[in-house]
Amino acid sequence: MPEGRLLLAFSGGEDSLFLMSLLSLIAPGRSAALYVNHGIRSGAELEREEAINAHNASLLGIPLVIKRIPEGDIKRLAKEGNIGIEAAARELRYGILRSYARDNGFDRILTAHHMDDQAETVIMRLLSSAPFYALGGIRRDDGMICRPLLDVPKETIRKGVARLGLEVSEDSTNSDTGYLRNSIRHRIMPMISPECRILLSRIADNVAELRKKAVILDGGDGFFLEYKREEFLSLDRLSQELTIFAAAERLGLHGRFPRKLAADIIDRIEIGSGRLLLPSISVFPNGNLFRIYPVLDRFVSGWDWNEMCIGRLCLRSEHVDSRTLIIDPEVVRPPVIFRSSEEGDRIHLRTGWKKVSELEKEWRVPYSAVLEDRIGVIAVFGAVFGGRDRLSSRFMDHPGVPVTLALGRE
Repeated sequence: MPEGRLLLAFSGGEDSLFLMSLLSLIAPGRSAALYVNHGIRSGAELEREEAINAHNASLLGIPLVIKRIPEGDIKRLAKEGNIGIEAAARELRYGILRSYARDNGFDRILTAHHMDDQAETVIMRLLSSAPFYALGGIRRDDGMICRPLLDVPKETIRKGVARLGLEVSEDSTNSDTGYLRNSIRHRIMPMISPECRILLSRIADNVAELRKKAVILDGGDGFFLEYKREEFLSLDRLSQELTIFAAAERLGLHGRFPRKLAADIIDRIEIGSGRLLLPSISVFPNGNLFRIYPVLDRFVSGWDWNEMCIGRLCLRSEHVDSRTLIIDPEVVRPPVIFRSSEEGDRIHLRTGWKKVSELEKEWRVPYSAVLEDRIGVIAVFGAVFGGRDRLSSRFMDHPGVPVTLALGRE
């Protein structure tokens, strides 16, 4: 069991109840559990599940925290991210776990994935024609997440829980074979011997070890990720693909990221010219560098000269450096609007009128943000995206307020 304070991701099922019983014996003074009520089953079933979980946690001496996801949040995330309900629920659950662990001083989050879960994962990825390195399966250690039961067979867990003599809360959706994992669990796993399940788990371990040898480039911590083209092309194909997958994950891409899409991106990087604009991300070669950008959702908001954040973008009245734009409020004609750039936007510079889209093309960036008033565009903010910030000529040579667009924490 890991050192430090441990937070158990607790569902109330056999697996997490077994792990809770181990924590009660091995680490009772430094463990707690968190149960997330997703609100996607009947109210009566969920109320009963909460009561059973609270009772079992009390008997085992492990503090239990219950968090409820607001109604509609899971369906909304599934629709926005074009992912399934199960994937959306998992994403929100892990978000709640990480946030609670961080805010309350826990060192690790424990989940109760076991050997049979690992075997199911390998089979599921074989059926989906995933690349071979996806057969590494469920990771034992993934940042804060630790899975101490990956070598424990389900049968061992079942016998252990039976000896506890506690009632187990059963999720009714676990029997729904409309979900791929449930279908594998109920239709394929019964035909696989315990020896073969161990073999599948060992395959996952071996592939995971191979994956550890790959080199995954960092890309920085800006709004976009930036890589040296020659350094990327010097990597083996496995490392290249994993770098692309890691970039997509860091940029918040939801759902499955097809291997063919990664291959298309690598081909574009090899060519070294031309943009690749995709619904999910955009790739921009830029000389000896290339950048990978996330999708920027369209936004429009009024601005009153106070700090305002939209996602990671924060418009502030402050001085950052010599390039900070100075905007004179006396020249502004309210209302002042902050929004994403649009086709047809123009700004008047000392050299005359310029389309914002032409500036973006010169900077080799996929988008920018603009500040406008009743007369027109006040400023174009492109520096955060790898371009430049430009100020309308009507504000040149005026005193005023320093305004900058910076990155903030979401």
